Amino acid sequence: MCRRATKLSQMQDAFNPGPLVSKMELNKFYLDTSFARTGDCYSDFVCNLSLQLADSTEVFQHKLFIGHPGCGKTTELYQLMQKTKDMDFIVCLGRCDLELDSADIEYTDVLFLILDLLVRAAEENAVELEEDLVNGIYDYWEQEIETVETYANQSDVTVSGEIKGETGFLRLMKVLAQVKGVIKNSSDSRKEIRRYIEPKRSDLVSRIQDVIDVISRKSEESGKKKIPLIILDGLDKIPLEQARKIFRENGSRFSALNAHLIVTFPIALTYTPEYSDIQTWFPNPEKLPMIKLKKWEGDKYAENYEEGVNTMRQMVEKRAELRLFETDVLNELIKNTGGYIRDLFRCITRAALRARIRSADAISMDDAIIALDNLESDINGRYGSRMIPIMKEIYDGDKYVSSSDEMTQLLQIGAVLEYNGQRWCDLHPLVEKWLKEHGKIN
Repeated sequence: MCRRATKLSQMQDAFNPGPLVSKMELNKFYLDTSFARTGDCYSDFVCNLSLQLADSTEVFQHKLFIGHPGCGKTTELYQLMQKTKDMDFIVCLGRCDLELDSADIEYTDVLFLILDLLVRAAEENAVELEEDLVNGIYDYWEQEIETVETYANQSDVTVSGEIKGETGFLRLMKVLAQVKGVIKNSSDSRKEIRRYIEPKRSDLVSRIQDVIDVISRKSEESGKKKIPLIILDGLDKIPLEQARKIFRENGSRFSALNAHLIVTFPIALTYTPEYSDIQTWFPNPEKLPMIKLKKWEGDKYAENYEEGVNTMRQMVEKRAELRLFETDVLNELIKNTGGYIRDLFRCITRAALRARIRSADAISMDDAIIALDNLESDINGRYGSRMIPIMKEIYDGDKYVSSSDEMTQLLQIGAVLEYNGQRWCDLHPLVEKWLKEHGKIN
């Protein structure tokens, strides 16, 4: 996305649900939403964390970053990356959901990705890795090249042959790229690589730390921040059982790294017994709450609370001219998507497409209602009847997020949304609407 929509034909690009990634996109379209999320204008995630990192010259910050999928975490992480780069940190950001197989991830895959990210960051920042270090890492993966050749197709074998003709840093970059491709795309060789790594996992962590040490030393010598920053996005999207194994059973592997580490984490796991164990390895987690459209005070909603709606309108206005929405249409879309950025953008693009088919110049209320109906059908198909009693309790005023399995699932599927980061929640507006229409709540 590179321009603000001035006509409906530009709405698909303007409201692409993907994150803002480039510095240009962030400068044009990023909006500080901290007050609407937390009620405190000094709780901005990017500002707070960048200051923590700058002040941590001897302490390594290892943090979970928590929030609903689609609430804007990835954009915040790219904003953090740009800000910390401007502060002279060496930063590497990896998308575990894109660079690995998000349906099948183990901690060894994540460790490998960290190694790959650090080597790429060294190349990008002209940090020369000593020949012995490069050769040691290459030797570690030498057996894996043979594994790759065993399972990969002919084109991959050709690439491996090219690797053997390379020397030094370039050879290392290519072999890491090949192993990463196999970990993502080939389940058979992924299992073989894991089987090979498991008994040598301490060696892998040591090699990662060797790269960190070189980056730290040479960064300090060149006047940059001493401690590199590693950001891992996408681990909030993986199956919960895999997340448990990565963070609880193997969290110590990551806490051993002498670098700053920010990792996204499934919000549903924050309401489980093992969450306190996980915080042993990742203390002081950071949350990105939903943008709240209502303010719950004591036992009722505050009157005349407009901050959330106004913030969502500002976010939309950064991306499109508001004349592309007929009167009250945008408010209807905002009100029924509960401060959920991804859901709002989904409804806007669907409604805009219907308006285009009608050869209209703006989104009508009918366009918006049909888009919302589609989303309503989707969300309400994600849970079963056994979930309705707990949703009725929430509707009746029990807004405290419990640690039940039902609540964990409802948070995971987005039927229940957490606000303020203080364990109060509410039904997604379209879930509430459906339950009312079908006589489940009143």
